[in-house]
Amino acid sequence: MDIGCLEVVVARKNSPVMKFLRVLLIMMCIAFAVLGAMGMLAALVVAVACGVGAYFVGRHINVEFEYSYVEKELRVARIMNKEARKSLGSYDLDRMEIGAPIRSYRLENYSRREVKTIDYSSGQEQQPDPRYVIYLEDKKLIIEPDEELIGVLRQTFPHKFYKD
Repeated sequence: MDIGCLEVVVARKNSPVMKFLRVLLIMMCIAFAVLGAMGMLAALVVAVACGVGAYFVGRHINVEFEYSYVEKELRVARIMNKEARKSLGSYDLDRMEIGAPIRSYRLENYSRREVKTIDYSSGQEQQPDPRYVIYLEDKKLIIEPDEELIGVLRQTFPHKFYKD
């Protein structure tokens, strides 16, 4: 069976703390720029630092994860502000031990394992919860696939990936 390439984009929940921090840094930048215009040279340095901080905080407010499924491999990338893309990892799903919905009874035996947890989901609990957990040999991935990706994973790994 040839699937080709399947891509899913999931938006991460925006953090109100980051939004507040960005607004605060912009306000501080304006205030120190006004003080710098009045002759305080040190205030201009602080204004520039606040402006740079606001820029970098603003880049991390709007984050999306992109899952690309190609030939039994799941590639994950982070997209910041719909412009900057960074590859986060490539996971060989032949090494998958189990994949199931996050609240599945099938994961009970795996929940006590000490493995590194990597969350590539939106970070929101919804009803019903669309998040899935994939246990690899040494990692626990939390993803939020769409129905098409779930169907492909079920078809490719029928005894490892469950929909419940």
